[in-house]
Amino acid sequence: MSYILILTLILVVLIVIDLFRKSIRVKQKETLKEIEGNSSEQLTNQAKNNPAHIQEFQDEYPLLRDGYLLFYFEGIEPIDIKSLGMFLKYYGVKYTDDDVFQKINYTNVIFSVLPDNESQVFESSKNGEVSGVIAVMNFKKLANLEYDVKTCYEVMMDILEALSKNFHGTLMNEHKIRITKRDKQNYLEAIIA
Repeated sequence: MSYILILTLILVVLIVIDLFRKSIRVKQKETLKEIEGNSSEQLTNQAKNNPAHIQEFQDEYPLLRDGYLLFYFEGIEPIDIKSLGMFLKYYGVKYTDDDVFQKINYTNVIFSVLPDNESQVFESSKNGEVSGVIAVMNFKKLANLEYDVKTCYEVMMDILEALSKNFHGTLMNEHKIRITKRDKQNYLEAIIA
């Protein structure tokens, strides 16, 4: 009888601890959402308050000024197209009839991944190798279609950073210069301005 009472007390204490921890997690999630919202607003305000900096950055990158984000990725060794296809498929980027990989939402192309060669099309989704790939996003078109361009950019960058880690290479801007964290921030400010 005393064992049952002790086990019941232990169970009640564990339930109370669990409820306490759950309430802490809920508060932390709310705080994180608030911080994320504040940082997005702050970034937007910063971009609007400093148009000269954004204009300088856009002048340095003509494709950005025209509404396109273009990034190069080069691996330290050739990239197997089948492995690349499987990797991109995991992130929802599919091989299309245009012989390129595209992230598509309904019928709208969010961004495309092309091989870094003269033809800029993959000859096959299963065979061959490429030395590098190009990722392109038309952010002005996405903005006109009322997409959240910031989210689209972040999705593309997350996939490209994972690609960089998985295939051991370098992510570069349209001038084929390695991208820094500051560059990523500048791109984000330029596309939301």
